Amino acid sequence: MGDRPLKRRRTAPDTSKIDAPWPEDGLEQVECCPYCNASDRTLAHGNVQDWSFYCAPGKWTYWHCTRCNSLYLDPRPTPATVGQAYGAYYTHRRAHRESLAQWVKERVRNECWSHWLKTDLRPRLHIPTGLSWLLIPFKSRLVEPFEIAELVKLPKGKLMDVGCGNGYTLSLAKWLGWHAMGLEIDPFAARAARTQGLDVLEGSYARLTEFREELDCIICSHVLEHVHDPQDMLVRLAEALKPGGTLLLSSPNATSLLRSHFGDDWRGLEAPRHLSIPSMSQLEANLREMGFSVRQRQLTSLWAAAESSRIRRRGTRLNTHDKAVAKRLTADTVASSDQEHDFVQFVCVRDTRRVL
Repeated sequence: MGDRPLKRRRTAPDTSKIDAPWPEDGLEQVECCPYCNASDRTLAHGNVQDWSFYCAPGKWTYWHCTRCNSLYLDPRPTPATVGQAYGAYYTHRRAHRESLAQWVKERVRNECWSHWLKTDLRPRLHIPTGLSWLLIPFKSRLVEPFEIAELVKLPKGKLMDVGCGNGYTLSLAKWLGWHAMGLEIDPFAARAARTQGLDVLEGSYARLTEFREELDCIICSHVLEHVHDPQDMLVRLAEALKPGGTLLLSSPNATSLLRSHFGDDWRGLEAPRHLSIPSMSQLEANLREMGFSVRQRQLTSLWAAAESSRIRRRGTRLNTHDKAVAKRLTADTVASSDQEHDFVQFVCVRDTRRVL
């Protein structure tokens, strides 16, 4: 018998969805920058598609605001139609029985962070302090959880996780002793969080008006870039906090080194779900204008660099090449202190003297 050809697993993406046009009547024009209201702009990225999830139709154009260096889509999906971009998005996947691999990963993560942050996050493996050296190999793989690292240090009170997804961070906050609730616009994600016994409201950030000056802390992790009016969202976040309350805010950074390197293939674009992406300096200016004192943290993620490499070659899964590219670029970024990192993380404290 002759040798049979080996079957190769198909890795080329199905582009049928993203090659279809977005409905013309589902688009709106954007006349000015969503972060600084300036109209002067230059073309930044043209004909960008949903190379992250291959689920949103259309080809998209990002514009660069020449005043504040932020990015924004024009045209963009309307509020009524933007949900079509999330049809196969990861937060829309129905909850299913936890696999053994997921069970192990969650406990390893929590064990590492419990040791490194000097706290107790459950569920975990309960490795004795004397054997914590066993966790050293994970140092290069796990990014310190920004929100949890800050929550450990803050006095406990009433917390809202805006855009809480399936509730992972929310559950850790609850375990740390916070009176924690979530706000989630995706009904599937909200349902998955509630199955864990978490208090989650369903709806948009507009529901923050129900909590005027009630919250001690708000987490807003990678939500701002998804909304049509980010300045309005920042106002709502500020109004919901007590004077002296803390906002933990994360976002992609339009002026990041990785964007300069990958261009149209930068993972931070994620068209058309990321409607606008602020520059680090403009977002900080917006926050200070609203009466926040701001402490800045920057993050270059191995995951984001690897994903950008995967997008560049139009792959569907990460491979060893992507991981090697990510390690090299991340090392270069860390060595270049004058370059801006891929994500920006802000610890924002509302001024106790300011009346909103």
